[in-house]
Amino acid sequence: MAKRNTGAGRSPRALILRLYDGAIDSIVIVLVLVMLVTLGFATYEVLLNVIRLVPTFGTVGVGEPQFRELVGNVLNVFIVIELFSTFAVYIRTHRIRLSILTDLTIVFLLRELLIKVYAQSRDAGQLYTLAVVLLILIVARTILARLPPTERARDE
Repeated sequence: MAKRNTGAGRSPRALILRLYDGAIDSIVIVLVLVMLVTLGFATYEVLLNVIRLVPTFGTVGVGEPQFRELVGNVLNVFIVIELFSTFAVYIRTHRIRLSILTDLTIVFLLRELLIKVYAQSRDAGQLYTLAVVLLILIVARTILARLPPTERARDE
């Protein structure tokens, strides 16, 4: 969402729009701070998992729950990074870009698919469904990337 041109007047409409813009900016700034704290905790959790696994590295297989938890936590960090990227772009442009949301959704679906495959999930239907949705999103993202910048900027 772009900043509005509220004009130089002191009309009630201009005041309301300025208050609205200020409120949205404040909320986004608080959310960015929350995201930074969340990213810190997620990274800390990954480091704790690695420290717990180091003594058992030779004995713990990749299919063990501890190892799967580490993989899930690493993928969670990537999701938080993508969310943070969405907020950072919004702060700069006051727009939510469709391409970034598509990237975020792709990362989230990849995380879910990898966790299910890594856990050796027996539910083939769910794996196929995730894979098809992931493929559709990747095709959509590829189309977004190929649009000329002027059309893409208008659509996002």
